[in-house]
Amino acid sequence: MQNLTRHLCAATYLDKGICDAVLKEYVYEQHRAIVPSHGFDLEPVIRHARQARMMRVVRDAVLVALWTAACVVQPFLATWCGFLCAYGTVLLWLSRRRMSAFMRWLMIAGATWSLVVLGWLLLLGTALMANTLRGFDLLLMPFVVIPLFSGFPFAVIGHLFLVLRRLGRELGPGAHGPGPDAGGHQFSRALQHVRLAQDGNVTLYAGDNPFIGTGHPRSPGAKVWSVVLELDRKASGALGKQGKTARVDPVVMHERIRAKLHEMRDEQPSGTEGGPLPPNERIDGLLTGWHVTARGRCVQARRPLDGAAGGQYAGHPLVDTHGRVPYSVATREAIEAAVRHPQGGVRCFQRVSIGARGQMIATPDGGVVAPAEDQEAGVSAFVHLAVEGRMLYGQFATTVLPPVRPAFKIVDELPGWDGAKLLRKAVTIGWPGLFTAPLLAHARLTGALWRIVRETFGAEVAPDPAGELVHDYGARISVRELAASDGFHDFVQELDADKYTRLIERRVNEALLDHLDEECGIDVSAYRAQAGVILNEGVIMTGGTVNGQVAAGRRVDQRQRGTGRVNP
Repeated sequence: MQNLTRHLCAATYLDKGICDAVLKEYVYEQHRAIVPSHGFDLEPVIRHARQARMMRVVRDAVLVALWTAACVVQPFLATWCGFLCAYGTVLLWLSRRRMSAFMRWLMIAGATWSLVVLGWLLLLGTALMANTLRGFDLLLMPFVVIPLFSGFPFAVIGHLFLVLRRLGRELGPGAHGPGPDAGGHQFSRALQHVRLAQDGNVTLYAGDNPFIGTGHPRSPGAKVWSVVLELDRKASGALGKQGKTARVDPVVMHERIRAKLHEMRDEQPSGTEGGPLPPNERIDGLLTGWHVTARGRCVQARRPLDGAAGGQYAGHPLVDTHGRVPYSVATREAIEAAVRHPQGGVRCFQRVSIGARGQMIATPDGGVVAPAEDQEAGVSAFVHLAVEGRMLYGQFATTVLPPVRPAFKIVDELPGWDGAKLLRKAVTIGWPGLFTAPLLAHARLTGALWRIVRETFGAEVAPDPAGELVHDYGARISVRELAASDGFHDFVQELDADKYTRLIERRVNEALLDHLDEECGIDVSAYRAQAGVILNEGVIMTGGTVNGQVAAGRRVDQRQRGTGRVNP
C-alpha cells in the first residue's frame, strides 16, 4: 500500500463520520460516480471501513448488554453510573467550547449542583421504596456488581486497544492490500465497480466543485486566472510577415503544453538540447492527463440535440444507458471533440498533478544524505482552452490538498509499540470515551443498525434512475478531502505548493506563447502583458504586523470599504 492509502484506511477506524460517509457513497449508492483516486487505492479503504463499522457495532452491543444487566441487578448504581457519564460528557463538552472562563466555571458549577440534587433525590426515593438494603447485598458485590460495572471501562478501552493493535498489524509501513474480507455480494459488487472506475479520467460532481478530489478552487492556497487573446492580429515573425496565420487548434495547444511539462520530468525530453536531465532535477511525481467533468444532475427527459439540428436525446451523456452507471473513462475521440466544442455541457481540462513521491538526497559519489520522503500536500493544476469567435480563452486553476490529519498517521508508529505501550496509549487516547461511549451506546447502536438496514434495503429496492425525470449521478465526497487537515502542517509545505504552482504556470504560458507566435504567426504581445502580471504578482509575508492596505502586482485596484476586527 502507498502511505496515503494506509493513512486513509486508518481514518475509517479513528473517525466515525468518514467511515459512514465512505460506506454510504461507495457501497450503497450504486449509481453514483467515483472520484478518480490520485495517489491512493480506494478499495482497501472501503474494506477497512466495513471492518471498522463492525467493531463499533460490537462495542456498542456489549455496552448495551452491560446496561441491561446493571439495571436488573443493581438499578440504584446503574442510575448513578448514568448520571456520572452524563456529568463527564457535559464537562468534556464545556472544555471544548470557546467561552470565557467565568461562563465555563458557571456552567460547571450548575452541572455539579444538578448532579448533587438528582443524586439526593434518587437516594431519597430509593430509601423510601426500601430497595437500598437489597441493592447493596454484600454477597453480590464482589461476584456480580463489581465485575459488571467494571465491564464498561473494559469495553471502551478494550475496543480502542483492539483497534490500535489491528492498525499496527495490518496498516503499518510496508503493509500489503487488499485488506479485510469483502463480505457479501453487495460489498463485492461495489468493490468491483470501484476497482474499475477509480483510475478513470471522468468526474461527475454533485456540488459546486468540478475538481472534487483535488481540493476546492476557492480554498486557501488555490489560484485561478484566465487570459484572453485576439487571434486576428499577425505576429512580426516570419509567418506573420507573410500576411497569414495558421489555424489555432486547442487540441494541438494541449499537446504542446503536455510536451513542455514533460520536459521537467523525462530523462531525455524531446526537442531539447543539453543532454539528459539529471535525476536530481527531475520532478518524478509530475503526472499529466485529461480531466473530463460535468454536472451529475441530469434532466433525463427526451430533448432536442441542438437548437438548429434535429433529433432527440435522452439521459446523461456520461452515463451508461444500460446499467445507469457513470462512465469512468472517456475515449480520445470524445475528448478531442469536447475540447473543440467549448460551449457544450462537458468540459475538458488538462490535469497536471505533482504527486507525493519524493527523492533521496545523495552525494556525487553515491553517499546517501537523506532518504526519500513523501511531500504529503498535493498540488493539481487544470488548464482549459477555448477558441470561440476568433478569440482564445485560456483558463488556469490550481488546487491544493493539505496533508492528511496527523492523528491518522499513527499507523507509522504503532508497529514499534509493545502490548504495554498499546494499553497505555489506549487509556491516554480513549479516557474521554469512558463517559461518552456508555452514555451514547443505545443511541449509537440503534442508529448504526437502522443505518445498515435502511441503506441495505434502499440499495436492493432502489428504483431505476431511468424512470426519474431528474436524477443526480454526481459524486458527493472524496475520501482524500474528508481526511485532509485544515491547513498545512508547516511553512515549508506552503512554500512547496507555491513553488510547483509557479513552475507549472511558467511552463504552460511559455508553451502557449511559443506555439501561437512561432507556429501560428499570431501577435501575442497582449498575452505576454497579461502573463507578466499573473506570474509576478505573488507575495509571501510572515511575521510582524501590517496596518492599512497591501496590494501586490501591477494594475491593482484596491479599495477599503470598511474597518472591523478579523479573527485569525
